[in-house]
Amino acid sequence: MRNRLLIFLASLLLLGLTDLAYAYVSGQLNFQAAEKEAIVSTAPAKIKTQVVEMQAESTSTKTVLANAKLVRVVDGDTMVVRFDNEDKDSKIRLLGINTPEVVDPRRPVECFGKAASGKMHELVDGKRIRLEEDPQADERDKYDRLLRNVILEDGTDVNALMVREGYAYAYLSFPLDAKRKAQLKKLEQDAKMAQRGLWDPKACNGNK
Repeated sequence: MRNRLLIFLASLLLLGLTDLAYAYVSGQLNFQAAEKEAIVSTAPAKIKTQVVEMQAESTSTKTVLANAKLVRVVDGDTMVVRFDNEDKDSKIRLLGINTPEVVDPRRPVECFGKAASGKMHELVDGKRIRLEEDPQADERDKYDRLLRNVILEDGTDVNALMVREGYAYAYLSFPLDAKRKAQLKKLEQDAKMAQRGLWDPKACNGNK
């Protein structure tokens, strides 16, 4: 059932029916079984191949080797870790994302900041993680925090997930791999279009 739903939604997207796909996912639109089959059957062979590939990717499991353990979450885009080969803690700033502020004493708590911080806790508390550099990015920011991508042992890309689910903005003003920039920008556009998280008009509507 889940695989057939993935094929159906991917067919909508690949046929350019983006609005219909979002409406279906959000519950604003329902299709009968016959209509779903008709949409899938009209997809060109190339699109069907891409759908199968997407389906395979969605069901595959990718494990990664962790190289650090979480010490504590600071907020939605910052954490303290202990690398396996070190005897002191390091502060990490997640690359390519920016979450609403909750801990800066110079600023008030921003809209959705607590939700973003809570999501980060949910994702990484009590877990070992992998921290990966971006060769195109700076090693540290002006606050001497290491700039890293955070990957869970099950392969979850935490940076990308935070943007995709609307808990973070894509933060692309600083050096970053070009493909990664494009990926994060697209994920932010998708979250905005779907009105997820901080993009929800009932939450922040993209405002801080």
